[in-house]
Amino acid sequence: MLTIPLMLSATPPDSSTQKPTFLYDLGITIEPARESTPLQGTGVAYPNLVPIQNQIDSLSLAFSLYRQQMQQLITTLLRSNDSLQTEIQVLKNHVFTSPYASLATPPILYKRTEGEFYFQKGKNAYYAKNYQIAIEYFQKATASDLPRATIGDAYYWIGDCYLQLHDDYLAIEYFKKVVEYPLSEKVADALYLTGITYRKLGEDHLAATFFDRITKRFPGTKFAKLAQLELKRIKMPNEN
Repeated sequence: MLTIPLMLSATPPDSSTQKPTFLYDLGITIEPARESTPLQGTGVAYPNLVPIQNQIDSLSLAFSLYRQQMQQLITTLLRSNDSLQTEIQVLKNHVFTSPYASLATPPILYKRTEGEFYFQKGKNAYYAKNYQIAIEYFQKATASDLPRATIGDAYYWIGDCYLQLHDDYLAIEYFKKVVEYPLSEKVADALYLTGITYRKLGEDHLAATFFDRITKRFPGTKFAKLAQLELKRIKMPNEN
């Protein structure tokens, strides 16, 4: 707002060579834009800037709140990450003791005669339905200097014990181990029971893989015929 009072003042000349100087007091007052129209008829200097200033203030407030929320989110994520890292480390420490970890070949700890003894003790315990004790004997047999074919048989019996104990997934792991010993007499049995167990678990596509493997590897055997029947049941489930 401009206020121009008609006031005139002059300074007296300080010498004869200088002309008198006149000063005009215009009384100029510049007011910034206001967020609302002032009362008593006093307006704003630039009313068009008021909406822009309001938008800037709103954006500044929104950004401040967003920054606070992001900081809280980052703090939460860092805490979650620390917790996850702790859990991962715990899992790493237990992965080798997990019964579902990959089965490694145990070192030879016993002589062949001891292995034969443990193998027979395992079979005796199995037929007596002492499956947990049988597992311990068979595991000792796998850690002996027995022929590889017999080692494969021992893995089969361990898998069968876990099958009797209703630990299907662990039974499958031991049945798969038998295949690493191709001279074992229990390879076909292990493949067939693996397929049957996968069917029991509802994994027909995996079961079909093992049944198909039996028909190609052991054609003309009883297990091949049984496997073919299972493959038909898988392909035509509604006819069972």
